[in-house]
Amino acid sequence: MSQAQQIQQAVLRSLHSRDLYTERQVNSMLKALRNAEIHIKSQLVEIGEKKLLKKGLEVRREQVRGIQKGIDVIISDLKSDQTVVMRTAVRESFQNGITGSIGEFSQLRFPYYVDLSHEARVKLAGQVMSLIDRSALDFLVNYNLQLLGNVTRELADSIKQQISIGIITGDSIAKIGEKIGGVITDPDKFRRAGKTVFRTAQNRVEVITRTETLRAYGQGRRKFYDTVGVKRVVWVTADDERTCPECGPLDGKEFPIDQAPPIPKHPRCRCCVTAIVMCCGRRERLPAWEAHENDGT
Repeated sequence: MSQAQQIQQAVLRSLHSRDLYTERQVNSMLKALRNAEIHIKSQLVEIGEKKLLKKGLEVRREQVRGIQKGIDVIISDLKSDQTVVMRTAVRESFQNGITGSIGEFSQLRFPYYVDLSHEARVKLAGQVMSLIDRSALDFLVNYNLQLLGNVTRELADSIKQQISIGIITGDSIAKIGEKIGGVITDPDKFRRAGKTVFRTAQNRVEVITRTETLRAYGQGRRKFYDTVGVKRVVWVTADDERTCPECGPLDGKEFPIDQAPPIPKHPRCRCCVTAIVMCCGRRERLPAWEAHENDGT
């Protein structure tokens, strides 16, 4: 196997690992969202079973206020669950970016990096992590939590609005639940689903989780490159039918590392940069990889 093929395999492995990790974080976020859906709808079922909606208007209004308080508690728990997932995802993705880059340098058979075991790569990645500005990583985490906070706040407001309107106008519990919607894991069903409260929230949570997990991974790679003195990088797209017009023209272009466009360039961006380095007196360019299964570019 040629050196170029070995390097390409290393890049493929690190990106495959990145994509699998991202999917796990998305699933964790959707699980938390699904739990919130179950708890909210169980409250509606309880109201329906007690036939409280058949009482007078004032009683209904009092019931609405009670439901709203319950929703606030459920959404607060959702926010806590998402906070745990996002804090972990940002830090681990950043470190995974470093570890993946170390693996690529190992395949280049650089002195010191050659034949490093997985455990040694993880240890070295931890050493690089110790050099980062903690406030910068905290800023990235807090920015992501702010984005998710906006989603949960709008989710709570929209759910309360749908329930209030439904109860006041005398809609059935089934009708209210239909308008609220729910988490849909099947991609085809999700695309065909109408606009509901949970569908909107699910879409935004997925986009934020995918995009920001990949951002942290890319920044980890950049930190490693900065640490070892990489001066130039090359932009690589997935180069398939889903490659967007914004990223397509950048494929294969070289940049000084401090002038490369930011990654991700847009939500769900699948692009990456790889190092251009000197190895054994030769200028080596880590090669492109095949298309991945993620949505976007």
